[in-house]
Amino acid sequence: MVDNWMDKVKSVASKAVDGAKDLAASTKIKVEIAGLQGKIKDAKQEFGLNVYSMLEQGKALEEITAAFSSVQSAVKDFEAQIAAKQEDLKKISEDNA
Repeated sequence: MVDNWMDKVKSVASKAVDGAKDLAASTKIKVEIAGLQGKIKDAKQEFGLNVYSMLEQGKALEEITAAFSSVQSAVKDFEAQIAAKQEDLKKISEDNA
């Protein structure tokens, strides 16, 4: 009876440790996602400022389009990283179900 009770205590403790590890991992991923979302916002804001300056300077549409393509590529990369991290979160969530 004592062994059975100890096994239950060990099992509960093990589940608590695993839950804490999963919580820490998911929190870390959420912070990383927020950081990537911030990078997207920053890239778009910087693009807007750059386009404003380009237009003031009378730059050609081709230069503005090239700047947009560069920012768009970076944003797509950040979005792909976010999607991968969201999949990681989903896996953690499924493991706890």
